[in-house]
Amino acid sequence: MTIILTDTSWNELWQKTSDRSKDFETSDRGKIPNVCNTYDWQVELRSGLTLSIHEVELTEDIVWTRDRWDDSQFGLSFFLSGKVRIERYSLTDETDESVGKYYSECNCDFKETEWWKAGEKFSRIYLKIEPQHFFQSFGEQELEQIPIYLRQAVIGDRVQPYYQQREITQQMWMVLSNILKCPYQGLMKRMYLESQAMELIAFHFQQCQEQDIGDRHFPTKNLSDIDRIYQAKEILLKNLESPPCLIDLARQVGLNEFKLKRGFRKVFGTSAFKYLHDYRLEQARQLLALGDMNVEEVALKIGFDSRSYFASSFRKKFGLNPKQYFQHCQKSL
Repeated sequence: MTIILTDTSWNELWQKTSDRSKDFETSDRGKIPNVCNTYDWQVELRSGLTLSIHEVELTEDIVWTRDRWDDSQFGLSFFLSGKVRIERYSLTDETDESVGKYYSECNCDFKETEWWKAGEKFSRIYLKIEPQHFFQSFGEQELEQIPIYLRQAVIGDRVQPYYQQREITQQMWMVLSNILKCPYQGLMKRMYLESQAMELIAFHFQQCQEQDIGDRHFPTKNLSDIDRIYQAKEILLKNLESPPCLIDLARQVGLNEFKLKRGFRKVFGTSAFKYLHDYRLEQARQLLALGDMNVEEVALKIGFDSRSYFASSFRKKFGLNPKQYFQHCQKSL
């Protein structure tokens, strides 16, 4: 049986079974009865840097819609076991988060859905970075060497959503193993874990710099081109019912069609109109959850002329057709 959860229902069903706080670290275990067991451990290493370990073991399949983010969250997540399929709407296509991979992210209040399989034990090490605190002692030249999505947050510029997966290197695996097998306690433990976390961040920045060198001829390397790609995204989202064709969209933002196509996929991980398609479906899901409009009205509102195509697209993405989802939401109220 598949259990459909939101952040709200997760919090309502989740039960803490134990918790512990010692010095600078905290941990807790919990469960959703007959669904999953969880373990979370966390330590604040320095201002703007937190290390945590998360584990989830499932007895039922879960579809989890993450629909509440308090603030933009920056971090690195390293997958140690298990696999979860995830989609960040209007940001990426469906991707597998699985052992041997890690991602860098800036969530920026984006909604997402996760598909979890029973029998899997999912575990990861996560580094949460608060850029304005973590990089406060960095000089201007040093800030030029960090990824742009972090640099924008440090200088208070417009922060753009970001998600990119990479392979965990052999060097990273050694550091992750050191974290899990930390031989120290007390202050030395905190100092040791901070050094390991900083090494992971350094390895990540090194990969980013190497990619920048490899992509130096890529059309979106120029920041003004990146701004134009984000402008193209805004135009699409403001015209859900009748979006411009790709040629017109490129003309409106001052790029040629080739630059727009390649640049959009580079920045958002998908094509312009797949991005629009997914955004429409997420808007439909939210409208259906509100319950103020029927299925046909929602389909027209977000630009689907064909109700059958809307229904099949919605079912493919969320596992339920629009009417079933509407009824499910009404029962939950």
